[in-house]
Amino acid sequence: MWQGLRKVVASGGRCGLSIDSARVALAHVQRQADGALRLATAAIDRRANDDDWPHRLEQQANGIRLGRTRLASVLPNGSYQLVLVAVPDVPANEVKSAIRWQIKDLLDFPVDEAVVELFEMPELSTKKDKSMAYAVATRRTNVQEHIELLHDAGLSLDVIDIPELCTRNIATLLPQDADGIAFLHFAENHGTLTVTRQGVLYLIRQIEKGTAAMDGVSQDDFARTEMISKIVLETQRSLDYYESYFDNGPITELVLAPGSNIGGLADSLHEELGLTISSLDLNGMFETRTAMSTAEQSDCLLAIGAALRTEPQAA
Repeated sequence: MWQGLRKVVASGGRCGLSIDSARVALAHVQRQADGALRLATAAIDRRANDDDWPHRLEQQANGIRLGRTRLASVLPNGSYQLVLVAVPDVPANEVKSAIRWQIKDLLDFPVDEAVVELFEMPELSTKKDKSMAYAVATRRTNVQEHIELLHDAGLSLDVIDIPELCTRNIATLLPQDADGIAFLHFAENHGTLTVTRQGVLYLIRQIEKGTAAMDGVSQDDFARTEMISKIVLETQRSLDYYESYFDNGPITELVLAPGSNIGGLADSLHEELGLTISSLDLNGMFETRTAMSTAEQSDCLLAIGAALRTEPQAA
């Protein structure tokens, strides 16, 4: 059953769709003339592991009359690999081909079956350092199946995104982004840490543990403390990397996505790293008819991030 649906005519802006485990979230964001953001639609289907969910999605898409509204869909976690690579010194039209062979031994499937996209990182602090880029690799069949699945639901895509760039889209809208901000989001089976500054993405760190793992050790104080310590260490290493390789000064603020203050993480990050920690409330970022709960915000976060996309092509 779809929950939290706001039925309006979806004119202008962009829709975002995310599929994660047994959940599908649909969001529609409109950018107002005065710069304000309006969350016109936010809906969640928590039974997306059955055969009927594409039909339910079609019904709900018809209910809010998506029409020709642009749609960005998010690749599910685990269906792609993200690799940080040095950009080879070859002509621009040969870079992608060179990187395909550079990462072929890092993929868990044959490179001939891969679709590879790149997004380059900002220049490093010294000219001696090579330019870096993130390579996103997924099986061609994953992309085809994703498109066909949504086609069966009566939806037509204009772009496919990844979760890391969706969280980036949200982080760059926060006021702390002006001086640099770390943004930490946990889904059920993984976490994502991004560092952005003035709208530019500088760093992505994938964290293996998610909310399910924390729930599994919630009654074990030692195991919970160990897991939190590992997350804090991953965060510290990431921020040290950022400070070492970019001339922007240290990151002093970290924002936790809705529902991501797992196991008292905020206190540990503040006490051990000296960061100013805050928790994001999307209700303060968007104009919306009905306030969303923390759980709803967490479930819809990636769909909302996808709907915030402004680039015309996939990264």
